[in-house]
Formats: sequence, C-alpha cells, structure tokens
Amino acid sequence: MKKNVLNSVLLILLMCVCLEIFLQISKPTVYEFSKKLGWETKKNYIRKFKFKDFYNNKYDGIYETDKFGSRKIGDLNARKKILVVGDSFTMDPHTGNQETWFSVLRDGLESIYDETFTVSAIGGGGYGTNQQYLISKEFLEKSNYEPDLVILQFCVNDFMNNSFNWETNTENYSQFLRRPFYVNNNHFIYKDNILGKFMRTELASKLKLPNYFFLIYAIFERKYFESIISKHTLQESTEITLKLLIKFKNLFKTEVYAFNCKDSDFFPENQWGKVLKNAGFKVLLTPSLKMKKISNNQEIFFKDGGHYNKLGNKLLGQFVLNELIEQNLF
Repeated sequence: MKKNVLNSVLLILLMCVCLEIFLQISKPTVYEFSKKLGWETKKNYIRKFKFKDFYNNKYDGIYETDKFGSRKIGDLNARKKILVVGDSFTMDPHTGNQETWFSVLRDGLESIYDETFTVSAIGGGGYGTNQQYLISKEFLEKSNYEPDLVILQFCVNDFMNNSFNWETNTENYSQFLRRPFYVNNNHFIYKDNILGKFMRTELASKLKLPNYFFLIYAIFERKYFESIISKHTLQESTEITLKLLIKFKNLFKTEVYAFNCKDSDFFPENQWGKVLKNAGFKVLLTPSLKMKKISNNQEIFFKDGGHYNKLGNKLLGQFVLNELIEQNLF
C-alpha cells in the first residue's frame, strides 16, 4: 500500500516536472522576478516571437528591451523624447516593438512635425497605477531620461488593481499575491499570508505551473463562489486611484497625457476620464471610444481575444496620434 502511494506521488511529481519544462520552452516570458514590484520586464532582452491573432493568422515580431527594461523606439539622440507608461497593452508581447501602438504614434509624429522622436515605454502586464508610479520613479532616477511628452496608457481594470480590499477578494491570485499595494500612504503593502510570501520568491516567479493552477481554480471559484464587492470598496478604489495618479503626474515637469485602452459602462470603470482629469491629466477620450466601436471586428485582436494584434495596435496608435495632433503639441 505504502509503495503504491509513493509510486503515485513520484508519478505526479514527474508529470509536473515534465509539464513545467514544456511550459518553460513553449511559453517564453518577457518578465522576471522583482522583489519590489512583483515582476518586471527583463533587461537587455531580445527575442523574435511568432504571434497569432484571433483567427490564428501568424505574424512575426521582435520584442526588445534596453538596460532599463524599456521598449525603446528610435534614436536616443532624437530631438524629442516621449515616455510611455502602461500595462499589458503596452508591454506584453502581442506585437514586435516596431508594430506597437507607440511606434505607430512616433512614426506619425515624425512625419507631421518633421522632427526626430524617440519613445521609451515602461510598465508591465497586469500593472496597476502603484506599480507604474514606482517603476517610473525608478526609471527617471536611473536613466536621467527627460521626456518632452508623457503618456499614461490607463486601463479600466486599474481601479481593481489599485485596491487591496477589492483585488484580494477576487480570483486574480497570480497578481495580487505578488503586487505591492498603496495603503495608508505606504506603497509597499503586500498580501502577507503563507501563499503570498511563497509567490513573492524568485523560485515561484520562475515557475509557470502555479499560474495555471490559479487559473483553473479561478474558473471554478468564479462559477461556484463568485465574490461580491461592496459599493464602499468600489468607491474607495476611485479615491486610491486618484491619489496614485496625482503622485504619478507630479513625477514630471511636462504635461502628462492619458488615454484608456478599453472603455466600460460599469462603475467605477466608467469614471476613468473624470478621475484622470481630476488628477490633472490631459485626457484623450476618443481612442477608447473608437476602439470600443470597432471591437466587434475580431480582426483587431490578439489570439486571447482581449488584447490588440498588429492591426489593433496600428489603429490605436493612429487614434492616439490624431487626438494629440488636435492638442497642438509641438
């Protein structure tokens, strides 16, 4: 009996090891462990990816970062410098660097203004405003980068990502167990249970299986034990987000623009424009409205059906460019 149990345990362990090896090879990541931020883009990283869109059409792209973990487009000696800060719509590998929305934006600005522009894009997939603030502060200190234009790519799920009380009561385990939250003027509050402490280790950050286990469990939990978030917590998330956005904006001497990658009709997500405006941002309203209008066209989506492929990035970049031009930037 004991021998059978031992054999079964060893077999399961062997299967997990084989599955982990398969995932490491087949699902390369652009991220690595960060003790402070939870995760961050790898530095001096370059890889050619073979992407697929929603209809399984294939396209190639080169994802590249510099020594600061930034996706850089253009020559650093360019006359105008742009800093883009975002989440997965900016930093995840859905296209190569040259096909991103901010590359489309740069090309358009160079053509219209007959100037040279460079873009440095920072942030990370799943990042909330707290992480974006922290990585921006660090980037400015280490790089001495002095942007002429700053663009925050906001996303409606940032309200949840910014709220400890909200996100830790959802199924978003792989993120809230790792990320720092802003609570009572402290930027480094973590989910401090045993599982959280393990997930914030370098070993856990390198493993892929835990994320898939969380995903499977999240599907089960969502189906049978869906959590209900109170109105107070939802309202509180807007107040936390406002405070973080003000701190973010105050990092820069120049005007800071912001747009939303996707629109929503639900509270508090439908308050994004108002919150950004109250924080002092120049808000670009049309990109998310136009992307929402064409979202029934699945041809703009990456294979996950939520993020944008090469065509989606091209359109988003053009929408951002068009509204910026109306602002008479330079």
